[in-house]
Order: sequence, then structure tokens, then C-alpha cells
Amino acid sequence: MSLRGSRITKLHTNYIKKGRGQGSGKDYKPFIQAHDNKTASEGWLTRHKGWKTARIHHTLSEHERKFLYLCEWSDRIIDIREQWPLLPIQKTIEIAEQLGITHANVDGTPVTMTTDFKLTVLTKNEAVDEIVTVKPNSKLDERTLELFEIERRYFAEQGTAWRIITEDEIPEILVTNVEWLVEAKYLNTRPGMDDEILSLVSEELYAFIVYDAGQSAISKLCLRADKSFGLQQGTSLFILQHMLANKRWVTDMHTKKIKEFEPLVIQLNSQVMTSTSSIHFA
Repeated sequence: MSLRGSRITKLHTNYIKKGRGQGSGKDYKPFIQAHDNKTASEGWLTRHKGWKTARIHHTLSEHERKFLYLCEWSDRIIDIREQWPLLPIQKTIEIAEQLGITHANVDGTPVTMTTDFKLTVLTKNEAVDEIVTVKPNSKLDERTLELFEIERRYFAEQGTAWRIITEDEIPEILVTNVEWLVEAKYLNTRPGMDDEILSLVSEELYAFIVYDAGQSAISKLCLRADKSFGLQQGTSLFILQHMLANKRWVTDMHTKKIKEFEPLVIQLNSQVMTSTSSIHFA
């Protein structure tokens, strides 16, 4: 065993001892995390406080990040566990040997494989787990597909659905709009903002925006609202984003990118549950 292989084996053993790749919801710990000195695909390392889990999510590529935002927006997905390990490693080694495929390795030493996302999805009758690995079309080379076949067989033996998502299946407009809202999900991301201020301002702000009837750029309209209500600059825009992120107000998220220098039409959300994702989940 090489020095690098020995180091990775010891590192992964310690991850397992520390509870990585275990738990669910807020208690889940990703097996690979953004601070592990892992080389991220295309230079992307992202930490995002989950909308559904209220914990920090770790994505290692731009496509993973975009897919995470899509999952956050979908009402049918109730749990997101990223960087999920395929354990025990002996099982994936066995599958690789059966397939005649070289297992994921460092200098010939087999290492723990991970998949991008383990999702818990609501169906008509129950909540089920589904595995999604996210990869751009340009990266689906022969070696990558070999490793994916190990993944597919591993989860098939568990009776868990597995599939690949490419950039073609990630709705760019929706994801861009969710990204515009993402930091406003929680009130405490803006200093001085709390439930009392939200309660005092949101109803009047909604009326202010609706009265404008989509005539003014949303940035200018929110600045006028700040001045009219005696608020710190940027407060009304944050409240707008917060209400949209929490689906208390709704707007067209699918066909047009939200731009602050353009008008934005909103309305109250009269639905308890909305089906918003253009990707089908089992």
C-alpha cells in the first residue's frame, strides 16, 4: 500500500468513526466536506445552510450546487444528504470484482466511494429514498460510467432507485431565481431583522408592491418602500426575498429570471403545497 493510499484509508476510517455519512435531517454529516482539501470540480466548493435541514450542506461542483437549490425548492423532497458513502467498502469492492471493473482507488488502494445525493422524496403513499448523482455530459467518460455502474448495482441490491442527472435536466431559470433568494430564507442572515419587524412591515410592503402593479423596477420600488416606512436601506428587498423564499408570496420562478432592475409581479400564496419542480421524483 502506497503512502497516499494508506493516508486516505486512515482518513476515511476516522470519518466513519466520527459519524460522517450517518444520520438524517439536521443530524446528517456529509462524508466528504468542503474543508477536507478535496479538489472541487471546476473549482467550486460551496457551503449552504439548508432550507429543509437547517444544517450546512457541502457541494463540490457547480452542478451539485445547482441541483441542491433545485431540491431545496421542490416541496416533494423532505431530506437531502449529500456526499453519501457506499459502505462497507468491502461491498463495492465485491461488485467491482464481479463486473471486472477497477474499484475507485488511490495509487491502487481501494477507497470509500461516495454518491452526490441521497434524497427522501414524498410520493402519494409514503416517503422513499432516491439516489441522484450529478454529472455534466462532458464528464460522462468510460471510466466515470464504470464507477457509476458500481454505484447503480450497490443501490439496486438495496432496492433504492438510482439515476444520473445532467445539466440538461436542471432548469437554469428556476435555479438562478432560487439562488437570488437563498440567503434570505432565514431572518437572522440580516442584522436587526426579526419576526416582529417582518410582521409589522410585510403586509404593508405587499400592498405597496401590488399597488405599483409591475410598473417600477423592484429595486427602486423597495428603496421607496424603505424610505416610506422609515427602514434601513435594503430592508424591503430582503423582506421580499424572504417571503418568496418561504413561499408566502409567489411569483413566476420558471419562465423569467428575476432582475432587480425590472418590475416583479407577486401575489399571496393560497396553496398549502405546490408542485414546483420540473424534474420528476419518484
